[in-house]
Amino acid sequence: MNKHAYLIQAHDDFYILEHLIKMIDNEVNDIYIHIDKKVKDFDFNYYKNLAKKSSVYFTKRIDVRWGSYKQIQSELILFTEAYKKHYTYYHLLSGIDLIIKPSKEIYEFFEKNKGYEFITFDNHNKVMESAEERINYYHFFTNNFRSKNRIIHKISCSLHSRIINFQKSKNIKRKVPFEIRKGSNWVSITDELVGYILQNKAFIKKYFKNSYCADELFIQTLVYNSKFYEKVYSKIDNDYNGSKRFIDWERGNPYIFKESDYNKIINSNRFFARKFNSKVDKNIVDKIYAYIEGEKR
Repeated sequence: MNKHAYLIQAHDDFYILEHLIKMIDNEVNDIYIHIDKKVKDFDFNYYKNLAKKSSVYFTKRIDVRWGSYKQIQSELILFTEAYKKHYTYYHLLSGIDLIIKPSKEIYEFFEKNKGYEFITFDNHNKVMESAEERINYYHFFTNNFRSKNRIIHKISCSLHSRIINFQKSKNIKRKVPFEIRKGSNWVSITDELVGYILQNKAFIKKYFKNSYCADELFIQTLVYNSKFYEKVYSKIDNDYNGSKRFIDWERGNPYIFKESDYNKIINSNRFFARKFNSKVDKNIVDKIYAYIEGEKR
């Protein structure tokens, strides 16, 4: 029997993670979880034992920082660990995502569409200009862009801005021998593509380290410049149905779903939704969980 791997990056709101694990739990799925190293006193045994049919694996941990290369590193850690067992599909999720269709239905869809890569591409000009700046120039101090220490945050952002302006004034650019592409880092991809990504670890480090928010660039760029682009499920600009994700960028950055969004989410043709926050609205998490559990019966 072919199996799927669910790869989860989690750093907070473990109420959602608990429900997500239970919803994914199925004999056709295994679950791999990266818990941010900043998290203290995490009960690994409790979360591992939540799944009764899936195997749950916790990966090596690193201190992930938004916007930095460490975002890519944590994804590579998950891909590397799961690739040891070779799954049909690898679904990359955040710990504040939920599945919104029964895992059996998700499995059957991907098995019927086996070989396609479910990736979102943002191709319009303004987005591409921003994407190119993220990698063409050398970005430093990104580890501190969201530091809780206001002084460190302020100094880091100021130094970063000055260094970027200096590079622009001197026309200093990284020599990039490929076309850059951008999109959501939340993807569902094949075993063959995961292998290709891992074969290119050195390439990824060379061109995407000291970049900015490159977790939204490296997979799209690798795919666009390879044979895998031919197998992308949807090449329509910013098509989140192409990755089967339900994400609302019109009402937020992205919008945090609430109970009033329940019918819209459940009746969509997507399989995964983000994002949720149990402190903002716990009821929507409970309702989707109840729906998925009810479908299992």
